[in-house]
Amino acid sequence: MKHNFISIFAVLFLFSCATQKVHESQNKNKYLRSEWNHWTDSDGDCLNTRAEILKQRSLVAVKTNKKGCTVKTGKWKDYYYPEIHTSASKVDIDHLIPLKHAHDVGGANWSELGKEKFANDPENLVITNRSYNRQKGAKSIAEWLPRHKDYACKYVSDWIRIKKKYALKLRDDERQTIESLKGECHI
Repeated sequence: MKHNFISIFAVLFLFSCATQKVHESQNKNKYLRSEWNHWTDSDGDCLNTRAEILKQRSLVAVKTNKKGCTVKTGKWKDYYYPEIHTSASKVDIDHLIPLKHAHDVGGANWSELGKEKFANDPENLVITNRSYNRQKGAKSIAEWLPRHKDYACKYVSDWIRIKKKYALKLRDDERQTIESLKGECHI
């Protein structure tokens, strides 16, 4: 009886170890937004990436809070739709290629620094209405496009450029979307 208990215990222990390793391996590739350090202040001027993008891309001089660290107002063209925004609190800085999507198509294995670089790359950051950013979420060009043709064409062209820049995999459904737009867009 004692021998059987030890054998059962040993089997359960080995099973537990194997399950733990499988679970750890699955979690290793699980997307965690916290691993993509974004909105950093790389130059130490108190303006994080979001504020820097708002300041640089405003069509007029921005107004900030008293400390000068948070942008309050400006004038920005929406990246996805033909709209102009003036309140910083009503816009998002969107990752053109979402962080989760980048993670799923090659970025999961990047270093911490590589993920931070991608998350704060101005070429991959666009200004848009908060509601459009929520609609788009982590979707790819195969799952979401702006309704206006010119904006959709610009978006797909930039998507391809950023994918190439970071050597991110282009999925089959993305290729199909690109192919379907070739007659309408110069891509």
